[in-house]
Amino acid sequence: MKRALAVVPGPVKLRVVRIIGLALVGLVGLVWLLRALPLVQLGLGALMLGLGGYIGWCRWPRWRLGIAQELLSELPQPSGQLVRLTFDDGPTLGVTDRVLDALREHGVQASFFVLVKKAAAQPALVKRMLAEGHIVGLHGQDHRLPFFRSADELKGSLGLARQALEALCGQPISLYRPSHGSKNVALVRAVSRLGLRLCFWDYGVWDTDAPPADVLLTRLTATLPNQAERDKPGHLPGPVVLLHDGLGDDPGIPAHAEPMVAALRSFLPLLRA
Repeated sequence: MKRALAVVPGPVKLRVVRIIGLALVGLVGLVWLLRALPLVQLGLGALMLGLGGYIGWCRWPRWRLGIAQELLSELPQPSGQLVRLTFDDGPTLGVTDRVLDALREHGVQASFFVLVKKAAAQPALVKRMLAEGHIVGLHGQDHRLPFFRSADELKGSLGLARQALEALCGQPISLYRPSHGSKNVALVRAVSRLGLRLCFWDYGVWDTDAPPADVLLTRLTATLPNQAERDKPGHLPGPVVLLHDGLGDDPGIPAHAEPMVAALRSFLPLLRA
């Protein structure tokens, strides 16, 4: 928890506190208005708690309660690396190629969860990922969220996206990361029917907010296991850290690319155990 708080930017913490505070004020206000009707209070409170819990489950990637173990996948731990790096929203020419250059220079392996529309436009980058020993997973046909979509619609979209990515890669694709890590019951059903496995992350470092490189490096460094953790028997696998080599469906070079690549180049030498 301490490491997670060190990674999350201050404005995000304040936003979360504000949302929770407003929700509590609203709940207290409703209870006060209905104080003469205890059964209504109880039912309303249970409804709000249930709805809030479901929304939190949908939007919090680390909350995997209720998802069958066979639908989840742990990314492999590259030898000698303290964390497992992953990249979403690519590939993007002018960003992904520079990320791959840095990874190759430092002998670091990573996972790339690609958007099929972008992958089809940059097939050479996808083939380079595979040729250099990185993992390629599915991030979707596009960056749409799963909300207000049926299980059948999601199954059809993800199935076609996987087929296209498999044709591009020349190998089966089984790993899938939903947009923003968001999930709902319909998405879990679709993933189950397709035989895909969900891959989430342990730490996002909010690189898409385009913080300065030194700020981003501080967040990245906070994800590293400390010496006491490294000395524990069986401390591996290391945490999964999320970065972005694109930004949603935008095919252009995003504003966060320069500081992200700069921070990454400083961070990679720290990854080797």
